[in-house]
Amino acid sequence: MLIVDRPLLPAISARSLRTLSEFSAQSLSNTAWAFAALAMTDFEPLFNSIASSAIAKMSAWEPQNLANTLWAYAAMVVRHSPLIASIS
Repeated sequence: MLIVDRPLLPAISARSLRTLSEFSAQSLSNTAWAFAALAMTDFEPLFNSIASSAIAKMSAWEPQNLANTLWAYAAMVVRHSPLIASIS
């Protein structure tokens, strides 16, 4: 059973947007994965910011972080060309 606390998600997104520069590679990929797993489609600014932060830190990423992030963007049908180019 999937229970989604819809009022909580905008608060998490807003806080994440303010602190993404402090996120590790795993935190960035986990955040993208979590919102994608819940099929939260109203959070484009968060996904764009995660992508920008990810690109800046890409050289330090582990394969699992890359895979989780790519899965999240694919699941959300978000095509962020600069992120894809950085990963490839």
